Amino acid sequence: MNTASKVRTYIIAALAILVLACGSNGAGNTPTDLPAPTLENPVPAATQAPAPTTVPVATVVPTSTPVPESLPGAVVNRGGSLTVAGFADVPHRDVHQTVQETLASLGPGLAYSRLLRLQPGSGEDQPSLLLECDLCSSWELTSDFAYRFQLREDVRWQNIAPVNGRALVADDLVYSYDRMRTPGWASAGLFASLGQVETLGPHSLKIDLTSADADALLSLADGHSKIVAREVVEQFGDLRKSPVVGTGPWIWVESTDPGATLLRRNPDYFEAGLPFLEELAFRPIKSDGNTNSPGIERLAAFQGGMVDMAILPPSEWRELQNSGAKVRSVLSRQSGTGVALALNVQSQELADVAVRRAILRAIDPWNYVDTVWSGQGFVSVGIPVRSPESLLDRNEMRSQYFADPGMARDALSGPLGAGEIEITVRTEYFGDAYLGLEQRLSDDLRQVGFNPVIRRLNPSQFSESVLNQRDYQIALGVLPPTSTTNSFLTALLHSQGRWNLSGHQDRELDAMIERQASEFDPVKRGEMLKEIQRRVLDQAYLFSPVTGASRWVFDPMVQGFHPNTALSEYHYWSRVWLDR
Repeated sequence: MNTASKVRTYIIAALAILVLACGSNGAGNTPTDLPAPTLENPVPAATQAPAPTTVPVATVVPTSTPVPESLPGAVVNRGGSLTVAGFADVPHRDVHQTVQETLASLGPGLAYSRLLRLQPGSGEDQPSLLLECDLCSSWELTSDFAYRFQLREDVRWQNIAPVNGRALVADDLVYSYDRMRTPGWASAGLFASLGQVETLGPHSLKIDLTSADADALLSLADGHSKIVAREVVEQFGDLRKSPVVGTGPWIWVESTDPGATLLRRNPDYFEAGLPFLEELAFRPIKSDGNTNSPGIERLAAFQGGMVDMAILPPSEWRELQNSGAKVRSVLSRQSGTGVALALNVQSQELADVAVRRAILRAIDPWNYVDTVWSGQGFVSVGIPVRSPESLLDRNEMRSQYFADPGMARDALSGPLGAGEIEITVRTEYFGDAYLGLEQRLSDDLRQVGFNPVIRRLNPSQFSESVLNQRDYQIALGVLPPTSTTNSFLTALLHSQGRWNLSGHQDRELDAMIERQASEFDPVKRGEMLKEIQRRVLDQAYLFSPVTGASRWVFDPMVQGFHPNTALSEYHYWSRVWLDR
């Protein structure tokens, strides 16, 4: 078997994605408030990097380990409580046996720490997958493709039986990671690119890589990679109904409100001064099952004073703005989520790249975001990236690939032949914003000489037709949820990917994806990712007209709230305070 065949075989065998917002309550309870596709038994996994055509040499870059930033000096008020609108009830409390988002990042899971976490930052700094230490004090990549971590020595478990405040040791992490790998468990696939985990001392840890995966560390920062106490599992058998005992900034308290989560400040937390709040509560706000959508219910709960903070969809955000209410809001941007527009190159009508380019030229997705989506999102190829510096900027994308209906019209009336080109657009229906997006796309395509035929499908029908059967010409719907650069590129854009949404057989693009997968230098990898985006847009395979973003609204007294919901992150809650 030649090298290229081996690469393709490896990819087919290794592909998996980290599926978010899934659990016993079904898809759709994501912090981005963008529904996820209906998938049977979704299992999270860190996608292994495709085997490169040459053996990679570790790029041993100087390790400047990011450490948590100092606390803001402007904070003068500590204490108080904050109630946040949640999305769903938690099925149980075992954070390793389910990947439900509510449990992980909007519920009892906030009591736990991880080895790594995402750096805090405002919405202008997002999307972001920049890492910093949580339980560690430093890390380094060795020349033999292993990560060595030095743990903090001041971390103690919460003073709750049966752990009773003992010190955290490296063996706690080994135990937790081994437990997460239990075959058949929801989190078992997260460490696909990680090998043996061993202690080098009470506060030292070594983790081997099974492949040169530049995204490997993200698995350790994922909000589901929580460190749990062996004593609790051994006494109760599992964590489903056991006490919640972690090392995090919050202590879980049994709530008298059914379905709600109540957390209190951990006075012994290892980061002095955190958290700022005394109490943090999450109250599930769900659809009434009749006419009101969850967004309407959350808006009503916020306006009625039931909650101090909520995520609102575009239509409810417009309604709140029009009401004149005095509120504050922030936008949290997250790549790998949102809406995708994919063009099937296997269909006869779209086999010619000139036709596909005309489709992109016909539309102005930035206008869609501003008008249909109330500014709640951004335009990109959709790839989760380390920082915004790895994305193509708006000027380049708009001038080179989009928003030129005159050029699109000329292309269709020239060598491509006269007359309308009929194309079928399969769309996924989730609400009014999706209908508005569908209508704008249809109008713009018709203006340049296409005859779009809309075939609106419910989420399960869309998933079957587009993701499974690939029976479409143009598809407009929710992106299959991915959390890392490699999971997106290998599953959605590689020709041998699980979904390969465009159906291409572009060997040049495949090679570009494979090369970046094992590039550990973030600057070099960022440039590689830009070239991949240019290739994808030049060939008009797919893009995300509305890449995911969450509109958080809250009482004006809330300060210091800078959410980054990528990787099910949640540490940002510890830095919220109230200006009373």
